[in-house]
Amino acid sequence: MTEKSPITDAAVADVWRLLDERVQAMEPQRMPLAEARGRVLREEVKADADQPPFDRSAMDGYAFVPDKAPAKYRVIGTVKAGEVAARAPGPGEALRIFTGAALPGPGLAVLMQEEARVEGEYIEVSRRVEPGENVRRRGSDARQGDVVLAADTFLAPVELALLASVGAVRPLVNAIPRVAHATTGDEIVPPEAVPGLGQIRNSNQVLISVLLQGAVNGLVPAQNIHQEHWGDDPEGAAARLAAEPFASADVVLISGGASVGEHDYTGRILEGAGFELAVRKVNLRPGRPLIVGFRGRQIAFGLPGNPVSHFVCYHLLVDYALRRLRGLDKLVMRKTLALSEPLLDCANRRPTYWPAQQKYDWTTKVMTIRPLPWNNSGHLASLVGATALIVVPPETKELPAGSLVDTIFLFGG
Repeated sequence: MTEKSPITDAAVADVWRLLDERVQAMEPQRMPLAEARGRVLREEVKADADQPPFDRSAMDGYAFVPDKAPAKYRVIGTVKAGEVAARAPGPGEALRIFTGAALPGPGLAVLMQEEARVEGEYIEVSRRVEPGENVRRRGSDARQGDVVLAADTFLAPVELALLASVGAVRPLVNAIPRVAHATTGDEIVPPEAVPGLGQIRNSNQVLISVLLQGAVNGLVPAQNIHQEHWGDDPEGAAARLAAEPFASADVVLISGGASVGEHDYTGRILEGAGFELAVRKVNLRPGRPLIVGFRGRQIAFGLPGNPVSHFVCYHLLVDYALRRLRGLDKLVMRKTLALSEPLLDCANRRPTYWPAQQKYDWTTKVMTIRPLPWNNSGHLASLVGATALIVVPPETKELPAGSLVDTIFLFGG
């Protein structure tokens, strides 16, 4: 079989289609609750028993069989949550009861302690109390066998607590891909270092790390995230690529070296490691020198080194692949919105994905989109507050305020 040549200047939509064809959802897995936060439930979960499993007091107060009012009742004992009363109160009797405690018999009501007048071993009830008042009935939340969480539910803290309440301590959830990420370049120094002439701090490592941890919306995009830095040494980089954890990662990210210069070795070492390069360049701005490769079920992305290119390519394509691996339904979220202010000096022969921020007017209930001031693909500060990308068609010189634009919202995870 003849190996296909990589696509050059592929449209973003073409890369999406390629990822749809080549990237399959990972098999779901059972996880303990402590590790399931930020994942998506892959089965419906039913109540293992009635919820609550018994009639229980909703208040601190006194339990009795309501009769007439006013009336006096003799307090025959106390029952706290987790205890079982020796017997149910009979006519003219009451039990001191606390919130969550089981009611020992049918037909009981609970009078709030604030309403009871205590006289020695008696309480006086001055109003008519109905049976079942201040009582949480057995099965009032759910009956045994009722679905308490549907499949495809996002597992946030409340959902995890609900799973715990029905004993579902190892739910079936979406798998999380393992990601290994390398930044490259002799000019890159750690963020804590003082750069010398010609050097820059490693902001891309921090950017990718935080995005992979799902800091924006709580969804967990990746696990076992490994990051390291490679210098301009193709042989050394190839050796690291062949070693763990890069050798077995579900997704490999290499920042920098994706172009065609003398020191841009990302494509060469990926091919040398057995990756089929399916995409060599993408027709977009910023981020054109992007590489996409496959080796079996592994996916590799060679990301252009500038931070805005990183940001755009991550959200458009890397996050798309990560969401496919996790079996999520929404892969792209887009909407046509009006510009809140003009977009000037945006002409380019390629489609531009302009950093932007959506704005919602609570008075008019209208959402608009505000383009952020962006100079070039290294202008990291232009991304502050970015929540969306405006798709600017090629050769568009400017767009006045009020223009309708195609907007892609950033999932962030």
